Formats: sequence, structure tokens, C-alpha cells
Amino acid sequence: MSEKICIIGDGITALMLTKVLLDLNIEIDLINKNIFNKTPPIARTLAVSNNNFLFLKKESILSEKMDSLWKINKINIFNLKLKSSPDLLINFKNKENNPLFYMIKYNNFFLNIKSKIKKNPLLRIFNNKNIKNLLGKQIRKNNYNLVINCSSSNFITKKLFYKKINKNYNAVAFTTIIKHNKFSNNIASQYFTELGPLAFLPISKNHTSVVWSVKLYNKKNENFISNKIIKKKIRKLFPLKSNNISFSSINKFNLNFSIPKEYYKKNILAFGDGLHKIHPLAGQGLNMGIRDIKILKSIIEKRISLGLEINETILVDFTDRIKSYNFFFAEGIDFMEKYFSINNSNFNKYSKKVFNYINKNLFMKQIFVDFADKGIEHFIKSK
Repeated sequence: MSEKICIIGDGITALMLTKVLLDLNIEIDLINKNIFNKTPPIARTLAVSNNNFLFLKKESILSEKMDSLWKINKINIFNLKLKSSPDLLINFKNKENNPLFYMIKYNNFFLNIKSKIKKNPLLRIFNNKNIKNLLGKQIRKNNYNLVINCSSSNFITKKLFYKKINKNYNAVAFTTIIKHNKFSNNIASQYFTELGPLAFLPISKNHTSVVWSVKLYNKKNENFISNKIIKKKIRKLFPLKSNNISFSSINKFNLNFSIPKEYYKKNILAFGDGLHKIHPLAGQGLNMGIRDIKILKSIIEKRISLGLEINETILVDFTDRIKSYNFFFAEGIDFMEKYFSINNSNFNKYSKKVFNYINKNLFMKQIFVDFADKGIEHFIKSK
């Protein structure tokens, strides 16, 4: 009997996992909301760390030749709470001139993976209208060795993985892409403002992705939420001073923190957005998912090489490998959100002194770079 895995999900993580497991000659049933016949969002962008890019390159998912792939060589982090002009807290760049991370448009990423998997004879694609059956007759009927659920809100998540550590950030993230005059544009900028963190993430010489996470804790912020004012503030803070700036559509979504207390039930695994939802502050959501794919692939690959069956013991190994690391990594991002949400003049002055010290310490800065690039598991094991 051949090995068969069911993957449920509509996003990039589900597609990446499908590609990786198809390459191990495993039959895959991909269940989604008919996303293969829909146009993916054009204004959305993704950040991929350098280490994760090398993995995706090896798996033939990304390559330097892709038109929309853009290298980020440096990050500047500013504080705007102490005074009206930006105050540099710290900057990062990778050693040996390697990029810190890559930016890519979501639709290009999506279409690239789609083209690589859609005609694979080991892949079957289904609409998710009968997803409830996966908890009973459908699993037995299709003889799935594993079911991997990459959704955070479908029936399986609500039925099996409802016990979670949750936090509502009481904040909204606004995202858009701005078009501007051409310049080198390889430096990402993060501004910590009274209203929340604002990131400028270059995606080409004349296009930059913008993510602004706005706290909703008072009337001032509620009044702030209008596209007209958002555009005005973005124009004011954008590093390239120019009136020639145009905006794509401005999208917004609520920000929440969520991690399930249990990673699997029987042979069903929570994965992707169903495994961790974190604040976009450090752009690590997708990168956590890629690291999870790396580890799950290595466990399955080893089982296949030993001639062992793919079964729920893989989920036990996977959980043992990543649960504590993912929790501490997600909590680290949550701590950063709390830290930079504090808006007290004495605290801000003290914080500036701390960051000035870190900015002069190349060893400490490299620790932060490695942490963001490779994750906490690699960081701890290397010590």
C-alpha cells in the first residue's frame, strides 16, 4: 500500500508542504477553498529569512531568478516616541554581505509553487465542502496515513484543537504597497510610533511594502483609522522624501496571538496558521512555518529511508522536536510587542541607552540576526 497524506489549507504553507512531500513520492490529497482557480492577493508580501531561502532554493520552491524576489541587506530600527524626528535605536546587517532576508510578492510565490505541483500525478485536489467527513468515514475510506491541517479556523481546528493559548492584541494591521521614485532600496526600516510599529519593506527599486500595526486602546487611535490619514503619515515617514508616491489598496486585519496546547490528535496534526499565529512585528510567522516544514520533512524522510510506515508516531517526534522551541520563539515575539508598546518617557530614555549599548556590541547583534534567521532551535543547539 502506498503512503498517502491529506493536507488541508489555502495558504502558502500548505502549498510548500505539498511540494516537499510530493518530492518524497508520497501521494497527497490537497483540500482547499478552490484556490487554484482564484487570483491570489496582489498587494500582499512575504519575508523569507536567508537560511529559509536556502532551504526553499534546495527544494526548488524559490530561486534568485524570480522577478519579484528582493534582497534586504540592512534593517534600521527607529524610535519615534521621544521626539518628532526619527531616532535610530539599532541597525542590523548580515556578515559576509549575505542578505538578512528576502521579500517576495505573495501572488508570485503562490503561482510559482502552483505551477510546480499542479500536474504532479501523485496530487489530487479537492474542494473543502466535505471537510467534516475527514474526522470519520473519509479518513478510513481514503486510508490516509496522516492528515495535516494548515487552517486556523476550519471545522477540524474548532473540533480538535480548540484548547489554545490566546491573546487579542487589540490592534489592527494595515498593509499596502507604495510606488515611488527609483533608488537602491535594499534597507528595511522599522519605526516604533505612539500608535504602533510601522515597517517599510522594499520589494523593488520603486516599490515598498508597508505594514503598520495600530493599537486600538483609545479614541485617538480610533480616529486615526482612515486611509487618508494613513497615507499622510506614511508619506511623512518614508525614507525617500518625495511627493511622487502612490498607493495600492489598503488592507487591514485584526492581530491575535494563538498557539494550540495540543499539536495532534490521533493521526491529525495542526500545522501552519493552525499551529502558531503571532504578531507581524518581526515578520516571523511564515519563517516559523518553513522551519516546521524542514523538521517534519526530515522526520518523514528518515522513516522512509528505514522502510518504516508513515503513521502518528511521526507526529509524536515532530511535537517533541518543536513544541518548546516554537513556544519560546512565539513568546519572544510577544515580549517584543509588549516591550515596544510601552509609551513612558522615562522607560523610553532607558530603552534608548540599552539599544545604544547593543548597537555597539557586534557579538550581541549577531545573536539577534541568527535568532531571526535560523530560529531558536538552531541557536540553542549551536551553543
